[in-house]
Amino acid sequence: MSRWQASSIHLGISLLIVITLGILLSLTWYPPQYAQAAGGLGLITILAGVDTCLGPLLTLVVWNIKKASLKLDLAVIVLLQLAGLGYGLHAIFLARPVYVVFATDRFELKSAVDIPESELGKADREEFKSLPLTGPRLVSVKPPNDSTERMRILSSALGGGADVSALPQYYLPYAEAAAGAANRGMPLARLMERNEDIRKRIAAYIESAKLDPSRLKYLPLQAKKRSQTMLIDSMTGEIRGIMDIDPW
Repeated sequence: MSRWQASSIHLGISLLIVITLGILLSLTWYPPQYAQAAGGLGLITILAGVDTCLGPLLTLVVWNIKKASLKLDLAVIVLLQLAGLGYGLHAIFLARPVYVVFATDRFELKSAVDIPESELGKADREEFKSLPLTGPRLVSVKPPNDSTERMRILSSALGGGADVSALPQYYLPYAEAAAGAANRGMPLARLMERNEDIRKRIAAYIESAKLDPSRLKYLPLQAKKRSQTMLIDSMTGEIRGIMDIDPW
Protein backbone atom coordinates (compact mmCIF):
# COMPACT_ATOMS: atom_id res chain seq x y z
CA MET A 1 0.00 0.00 0.00
CA SER A 2 1.31 3.42 -0.95
CA ARG A 3 1.44 6.36 1.45
CA TRP A 4 -1.37 8.04 -0.51
CA GLN A 5 -3.61 5.02 -0.15
CA ALA A 6 -2.88 4.79 3.58
CA SER A 7 -3.55 8.48 4.05
CA SER A 8 -6.81 8.23 2.07
CA ILE A 9 -8.03 5.35 4.24
CA HIS A 10 -7.14 7.29 7.37
CA LEU A 11 -8.98 10.32 5.97
CA GLY A 12 -12.07 8.23 5.26
CA ILE A 13 -12.13 6.83 8.80
CA SER A 14 -11.62 10.31 10.27
CA LEU A 15 -14.45 11.77 8.16
CA LEU A 16 -16.78 8.96 9.23
CA ILE A 17 -16.04 9.66 12.91
CA VAL A 18 -16.46 13.43 12.50
CA ILE A 19 -19.73 13.09 10.57
CA THR A 20 -21.11 10.71 13.20
CA LEU A 21 -20.14 13.11 15.99
CA GLY A 22 -21.65 16.04 14.08
CA ILE A 23 -24.97 14.24 13.78
CA LEU A 24 -24.96 13.30 17.47
CA LEU A 25 -24.13 16.87 18.49
CA SER A 26 -26.94 18.28 16.35
CA LEU A 27 -29.38 15.89 18.01
CA THR A 28 -28.27 16.69 21.55
CA TRP A 29 -26.02 19.57 22.65
CA TYR A 30 -26.40 21.80 19.58
CA PRO A 31 -29.87 21.72 17.99
CA PRO A 32 -29.65 23.45 14.59
CA GLN A 33 -31.90 26.35 15.63
CA TYR A 34 -29.45 27.34 18.40
CA ALA A 35 -26.12 26.28 16.89
CA GLN A 36 -25.30 29.60 15.23
CA ALA A 37 -26.39 31.74 18.17
CA ALA A 38 -24.29 29.67 20.56
CA GLY A 39 -21.26 29.60 18.27
CA GLY A 40 -21.42 25.83 18.04
CA LEU A 41 -20.94 25.68 14.29
CA GLY A 42 -17.57 27.40 14.55
CA LEU A 43 -16.34 25.06 17.27
CA ILE A 44 -17.57 21.97 15.44
CA THR A 45 -16.00 23.15 12.18
CA ILE A 46 -12.63 23.71 13.86
CA LEU A 47 -12.81 20.30 15.52
CA ALA A 48 -13.74 18.62 12.24
CA GLY A 49 -10.99 20.41 10.32
CA VAL A 50 -8.25 19.59 12.81
CA ASP A 51 -9.31 15.99 13.30
CA THR A 52 -9.67 15.18 9.62
CA CYS A 53 -6.38 16.87 8.66
CA LEU A 54 -4.03 16.03 11.52
CA GLY A 55 -4.12 12.24 11.33
CA PRO A 56 -4.15 11.72 7.55
CA LEU A 57 -1.37 14.28 6.98
CA LEU A 58 0.86 12.68 9.59
CA THR A 59 0.13 9.26 8.10
CA LEU A 60 1.15 10.61 4.71
CA VAL A 61 4.45 11.82 6.19
CA VAL A 62 5.47 8.73 8.21
CA TRP A 63 4.10 5.91 6.03
CA ASN A 64 6.77 3.55 4.82
CA ILE A 65 5.86 -0.12 4.68
CA LYS A 66 9.52 -1.09 5.21
CA LYS A 67 9.84 1.03 8.33
CA ALA A 68 10.28 -1.09 11.47
CA SER A 69 8.65 1.49 13.72
CA LEU A 70 5.63 2.08 11.47
CA LYS A 71 3.11 0.52 13.89
CA LEU A 72 4.44 2.63 16.74
CA ASP A 73 4.32 5.77 14.60
CA LEU A 74 0.71 5.08 13.62
CA ALA A 75 -0.24 4.41 17.24
CA VAL A 76 1.24 7.75 18.29
CA ILE A 77 -0.67 9.50 15.49
CA VAL A 78 -3.96 7.91 16.59
CA LEU A 79 -3.29 8.91 20.20
CA LEU A 80 -2.58 12.50 19.14
CA GLN A 81 -5.75 12.52 17.09
CA LEU A 82 -7.82 11.15 19.97
CA ALA A 83 -6.30 13.68 22.37
CA GLY A 84 -7.21 16.53 20.01
CA LEU A 85 -10.70 15.11 19.60
CA GLY A 86 -11.15 14.80 23.36
CA TYR A 87 -9.97 18.34 23.99
CA GLY A 88 -12.26 19.71 21.29
CA LEU A 89 -15.28 17.80 22.60
CA HIS A 90 -14.57 19.08 26.11
CA ALA A 91 -14.59 22.69 24.84
CA ILE A 92 -17.80 22.03 22.90
CA PHE A 93 -19.37 20.45 25.99
CA LEU A 94 -18.63 23.52 28.12
CA ALA A 95 -19.92 25.90 25.44
CA ARG A 96 -23.13 23.96 24.78
CA PRO A 97 -26.39 25.89 25.26
CA VAL A 98 -28.29 24.62 28.29
CA TYR A 99 -31.11 27.11 28.91
CA VAL A 100 -33.24 29.48 26.89
CA VAL A 101 -34.31 31.92 29.60
CA PHE A 102 -37.24 34.30 29.26
CA ALA A 103 -36.19 37.39 31.21
CA THR A 104 -38.66 40.31 31.26
CA ASP A 105 -38.60 41.38 27.60
CA ARG A 106 -36.28 38.95 25.84
CA PHE A 107 -34.96 35.43 25.72
CA GLU A 108 -31.35 34.74 26.67
CA LEU A 109 -29.38 31.71 25.52
CA LYS A 110 -27.19 30.46 28.35
CA SER A 111 -24.26 28.09 27.87
CA ALA A 112 -23.03 25.60 30.45
CA VAL A 113 -20.04 27.80 31.20
CA ASP A 114 -22.40 30.71 32.05
CA ILE A 115 -24.01 28.83 34.95
CA PRO A 116 -21.82 28.85 38.09
CA GLU A 117 -21.53 25.31 39.41
CA SER A 118 -21.84 26.64 42.95
CA GLU A 119 -25.32 27.98 42.13
CA LEU A 120 -26.83 24.70 40.98
CA GLY A 121 -27.22 23.35 44.49
CA LYS A 122 -29.22 26.43 45.50
CA ALA A 123 -32.06 25.63 43.11
CA ASP A 124 -35.33 24.77 44.84
CA ARG A 125 -36.62 22.67 41.97
CA GLU A 126 -34.93 19.34 41.38
CA GLU A 127 -34.91 19.76 37.58
CA PHE A 128 -32.65 22.82 37.89
CA LYS A 129 -30.03 21.24 40.16
CA SER A 130 -28.12 19.85 37.16
CA LEU A 131 -27.50 21.09 33.63
CA PRO A 132 -29.36 19.52 30.70
CA LEU A 133 -27.42 17.08 28.53
CA THR A 134 -29.87 16.72 25.64
CA GLY A 135 -30.22 20.30 24.42
CA PRO A 136 -31.32 23.65 25.86
CA ARG A 137 -34.36 23.77 28.13
CA LEU A 138 -36.90 26.60 27.92
CA VAL A 139 -37.39 28.36 31.26
CA SER A 140 -38.29 31.72 32.73
CA VAL A 141 -36.63 33.65 35.52
CA LYS A 142 -38.21 35.44 38.46
CA PRO A 143 -35.88 37.97 40.17
CA PRO A 144 -35.72 37.86 43.97
CA ASN A 145 -38.05 40.04 46.01
CA ASP A 146 -35.32 40.91 48.51
CA SER A 147 -33.74 44.25 47.60
CA THR A 148 -30.38 43.31 49.12
CA GLU A 149 -30.20 40.17 47.00
CA ARG A 150 -31.19 42.11 43.89
CA MET A 151 -28.35 44.58 44.53
CA ARG A 152 -25.90 41.71 45.05
CA ILE A 153 -26.87 40.16 41.73
CA LEU A 154 -26.70 43.52 39.97
CA SER A 155 -23.22 44.15 41.36
CA SER A 156 -22.15 40.69 40.23
CA ALA A 157 -23.45 41.28 36.70
CA LEU A 158 -21.79 44.70 36.44
CA GLY A 159 -18.53 43.16 37.58
CA GLY A 160 -18.62 40.50 34.87
CA GLY A 161 -20.18 37.81 37.05
CA ALA A 162 -23.47 35.94 36.74
CA ASP A 163 -26.68 37.87 36.32
CA VAL A 164 -30.08 36.64 37.47
CA SER A 165 -30.74 34.77 34.20
CA ALA A 166 -27.75 32.53 34.98
CA LEU A 167 -28.93 31.59 38.48
CA PRO A 168 -31.06 28.39 38.46
CA GLN A 169 -32.44 29.14 41.94
CA TYR A 170 -34.66 31.77 40.31
CA TYR A 171 -35.79 29.61 37.39
CA LEU A 172 -39.40 28.65 36.77
CA PRO A 173 -40.98 26.53 34.03
CA TYR A 174 -41.61 28.69 30.98
CA ALA A 175 -45.31 27.80 31.06
CA GLU A 176 -45.68 29.96 34.18
CA ALA A 177 -44.44 33.04 32.29
CA ALA A 178 -45.69 32.33 28.76
CA ALA A 179 -48.59 34.78 29.10
CA GLY A 180 -46.12 37.48 30.16
CA ALA A 181 -44.00 36.75 27.09
CA ALA A 182 -47.08 37.12 24.90
CA ASN A 183 -47.80 40.51 26.47
CA ARG A 184 -44.20 41.63 26.01
CA GLY A 185 -44.00 40.42 22.43
CA MET A 186 -43.63 43.01 19.68
CA PRO A 187 -45.70 43.16 16.50
CA LEU A 188 -44.13 41.13 13.73
CA ALA A 189 -45.00 43.92 11.28
CA ARG A 190 -42.41 46.14 12.98
CA LEU A 191 -39.66 43.68 12.08
CA MET A 192 -40.97 43.08 8.56
CA GLU A 193 -41.02 46.80 7.83
CA ARG A 194 -37.27 47.08 8.42
CA ASN A 195 -36.37 46.07 4.86
CA GLU A 196 -37.60 44.00 1.95
CA ASP A 197 -35.20 41.11 2.51
CA ILE A 198 -36.38 40.56 6.08
CA ARG A 199 -40.00 40.79 4.98
CA LYS A 200 -39.47 38.10 2.33
CA ARG A 201 -37.59 35.81 4.70
CA ILE A 202 -40.26 36.06 7.38
CA ALA A 203 -43.05 35.55 4.86
CA ALA A 204 -41.30 32.48 3.44
CA TYR A 205 -40.76 31.05 6.93
CA ILE A 206 -44.40 31.60 7.91
CA GLU A 207 -45.58 29.91 4.73
CA SER A 208 -43.23 26.92 5.05
CA ALA A 209 -44.14 26.42 8.73
CA LYS A 210 -47.86 26.97 8.01
CA LEU A 211 -48.19 29.63 10.70
CA ASP A 212 -50.96 32.20 11.11
CA PRO A 213 -49.24 35.61 10.86
CA SER A 214 -52.07 37.27 12.79
CA ARG A 215 -51.14 35.11 15.80
CA LEU A 216 -47.44 35.94 15.80
CA LYS A 217 -45.28 38.34 17.77
CA TYR A 218 -41.53 38.37 18.27
CA LEU A 219 -38.94 38.85 21.00
CA PRO A 220 -35.14 38.98 20.79
CA LEU A 221 -33.11 35.87 21.51
CA GLN A 222 -29.87 37.24 22.93
CA ALA A 223 -26.76 35.09 22.71
CA LYS A 224 -23.01 35.56 22.97
CA LYS A 225 -22.22 34.97 19.33
CA ARG A 226 -25.33 36.02 17.49
CA SER A 227 -28.74 37.37 18.43
CA GLN A 228 -31.74 35.88 16.69
CA THR A 229 -35.50 36.39 16.51
CA MET A 230 -37.90 34.25 18.54
CA LEU A 231 -41.40 33.97 17.10
CA ILE A 232 -44.12 33.49 19.72
CA ASP A 233 -47.87 32.98 19.72
CA SER A 234 -49.46 36.33 20.47
CA MET A 235 -52.15 34.70 22.63
CA THR A 236 -50.37 31.93 24.53
CA GLY A 237 -46.67 32.85 24.34
CA GLU A 238 -45.87 29.43 22.86
CA ILE A 239 -42.63 29.35 20.86
CA ARG A 240 -43.48 29.10 17.18
CA GLY A 241 -40.07 29.39 15.60
CA ILE A 242 -36.56 30.85 15.66
CA MET A 243 -35.20 32.87 12.78
CA ASP A 244 -31.63 33.90 12.04
CA ILE A 245 -32.57 37.60 11.88
CA ASP A 246 -31.04 40.31 14.04
CA PRO A 247 -33.95 41.47 16.24
CA TRP A 248 -32.32 44.75 17.20
